Amino acid sequence: MNKNLNSSNIIDVVAPAKLNFTFEITGTLSNGYHEVRTLMSAINLADHLSFAFSPSREPSINLKLANGAIKSEFPLGGENLIAKAARLYLSSIDNPRSLLIDVSIKKDIPIGAGMAGGSANAAAALLAMNQYFRGQLSTAQLMELASKLGADVPFCLAGGLRIGTGRGDILSEALPVTEPIHLVIAKPRHLSISTPWVYQAYDQATEIFHLHEKLKDRYMTESLPGDFAARYLSEGKLAESLKAFGNDFEQVVFPHYQELKDIKQTFLKLGAMACHMTGSGPTIFAVVSDSTAAEKLKLDFYEDYCQANEIACATKYDPIDLWVASTIGDGAKVLAVSSPGPGE
Repeated sequence: MNKNLNSSNIIDVVAPAKLNFTFEITGTLSNGYHEVRTLMSAINLADHLSFAFSPSREPSINLKLANGAIKSEFPLGGENLIAKAARLYLSSIDNPRSLLIDVSIKKDIPIGAGMAGGSANAAAALLAMNQYFRGQLSTAQLMELASKLGADVPFCLAGGLRIGTGRGDILSEALPVTEPIHLVIAKPRHLSISTPWVYQAYDQATEIFHLHEKLKDRYMTESLPGDFAARYLSEGKLAESLKAFGNDFEQVVFPHYQELKDIKQTFLKLGAMACHMTGSGPTIFAVVSDSTAAEKLKLDFYEDYCQANEIACATKYDPIDLWVASTIGDGAKVLAVSSPGPGE
């Protein structure tokens, strides 16, 4: 085997989802993309991917789902970000090798939820490729490739709590946090919102009350929301930090998707410390004080929102999927490297 290759050829990677605790549009970049400023965190809701490498005369990447994710919603061909990441990596290194790469994906990050599930998978693919090729690329080089694959991929590699600017791909250093933030996450099962539509609706809105304007108006501070929130999180003052959480897109999404506004109002009525949409939606996250409160809020939500309105939930609204989660300090990470056993 080429000395640049890892002799082990099964690599397991965990790929965490992310949430946007603050999200603002701050302008337009020279390439036409919207410029954003967002405070993001990785959470312990994650996909698990297993990459099996073997030499092959014809290069090929085969993807399969290891659990019950809906195949029609998860492309298994060359357009998948996992395949794109593997091809991009091979085109960026010296002495690439023709490989058969079999990838098994256990999807726990909901599809179409705006939680960077596809980007997390791409980050996992970059890590697996670099592990197999014995770290030919540095962390900085991997981050450069990640940015080419999508705005969220660099963060999914880096993880932690960070402020993203530009398209969201220019990241601050990891911000200190004294303890994890506990969350309940809700997504209407069959609802997916087009990100281009959200940006278009934002551009067409006649008036947006930006998050930093709300912060300045309410608290007489010049701090930007992400900086304000991060500062108090680093001091262990969760309640104070939550004053800066928010999302400019809610103003254009909620009028078209009443269900999302109802979910937010229900969480707040049931005692959530804060509740907002992440990114361009449709996922809603609620912040609570600890893991016990998170489990209670999840149960209370089911009773209040669904069981008490069973007919409405069955006819008017999609089923609501709920997860209890918390913030973590890692991005995508290699969990195990091994060789197949005899006969495998």
